[in-house]
Amino acid sequence: MKELTARQKEIASYISSFITENGYSPSVRDVASHFHFSPKAAHDHLCALERKGVIRRNEAGLSRTMEVISEQYAPFQEMINVPVLGNIAAGKPIMSEENMEDTVPIPASMLKRTPDPYYALKVRGESMVGAGIFDGDLAIIRHATTARNGDIVVASVGEMESNAITLKRFYRDAHMIELRAENPEIGPIRTTDCQIHGTLFLLIRNYGG
Repeated sequence: MKELTARQKEIASYISSFITENGYSPSVRDVASHFHFSPKAAHDHLCALERKGVIRRNEAGLSRTMEVISEQYAPFQEMINVPVLGNIAAGKPIMSEENMEDTVPIPASMLKRTPDPYYALKVRGESMVGAGIFDGDLAIIRHATTARNGDIVVASVGEMESNAITLKRFYRDAHMIELRAENPEIGPIRTTDCQIHGTLFLLIRNYGG
């Protein structure tokens, strides 16, 4: 990367901070207003930063489409360490002790701010492939004790062995709870005794097999 002038360093730092605080990039007018430039002067500075490999802007010329590509000025990304709590069965429920095996760092921007904690569980089995959930994926779960019809939930079923948990789509009517697989080869679990442990919020794909 070519050496920046003092002013260019200030602008690069401003762009990075703006993205961190707002989740999107500043417009040319934002830069001009912050530094008391004319729009043309701000545009010229941004062109210089682009030539020097600090930022990249959308070719269509849209106002909020610049990104910082220089590692030196990359926006700070707050990370949250989400605990990984063993395995869940996406198929026939299996035993799973809910102790923390590990943690996985997730960008804070990907998680909604909520008093309910998040945790992660490894998916095992093929019963949810119709929902795009595959064996080996990491399910990021938001803790909850209730669910709406159609939610994908982590649940335990009373008739099964203690602590057996499963990932299924939740449905309830006046008489029964049904935990449905997303695989035509696997039938639903019907029960009147079901405990919800959370709802699926995010899925991390494991491409390593």
